Amino acid sequence: MFRIQQFAALANVTVRTLHHYDRLGLLKPTHRSASGYRLYRNEDLGQLERILVLRYLGLPLREIADLLATGGPDSEHSLPSTLARQAAVLRERRAGIDRVLEAIERAQRQSQKNAEPDWFLYQTILKEINMEQTQHWMDKYYSPEGREALQERIKTWTPELQAEINVKWQELFAAIQQAIDTGLPLDGPEARALGKRWFELADAFTQGNPALRDGIRKAFADRQNWRQSDMPEEAVRSLPSEAHTKWLGEVMRAQLVA
Repeated sequence: MFRIQQFAALANVTVRTLHHYDRLGLLKPTHRSASGYRLYRNEDLGQLERILVLRYLGLPLREIADLLATGGPDSEHSLPSTLARQAAVLRERRAGIDRVLEAIERAQRQSQKNAEPDWFLYQTILKEINMEQTQHWMDKYYSPEGREALQERIKTWTPELQAEINVKWQELFAAIQQAIDTGLPLDGPEARALGKRWFELADAFTQGNPALRDGIRKAFADRQNWRQSDMPEEAVRSLPSEAHTKWLGEVMRAQLVA
């Protein structure tokens, strides 16, 4: 048996990571000592290694929990199927990085010729970087059907429409913050109206497509693991705060009870 500090050192992770995995049900200690200390076995190390590999491959933690709990050999969520999907995702990611490298090499050649101004060369590289980041964001949270639906939706999602929606989101966030600050009743009609505005704005993009909705749900379930650099810039501008999403959840629960 290993106490948590020993097990963390053995696995080369932090104690905080093990606490987090325990809370999510990913890796619970086998036993507890008489004093309440978490105790791990050698077998737990194998489970932790599986979690770390799947996390490295880009799976959200809650999806990893589902996989380890329910992924039978014939399931589409089995380990072989999941690894095959993630291998395809990583190949796409590698292709995106290759495109960024090619853009850098083209910019280097152009700079030697002085054929283009510096700003144009950086603009070319930045375009490829933004495309690669957007692709990574899509691959991480969307199913193949979701990525296909997302690509189709993006074709009709103009910068003007994005700017208009961003303004509406910011207005809604301000209204929700005021509701939080003033203690607006969660089960009242005003809170219900704000919740309705939230879902209407979300559906302005998803148009009710379940694959798109599922991708967004997975992204928000993994919010604590987001890196801003992984996200397309336009997505960052329209993000609600964690306080706002928590408030919406409380409103939905209160409305169901009312």
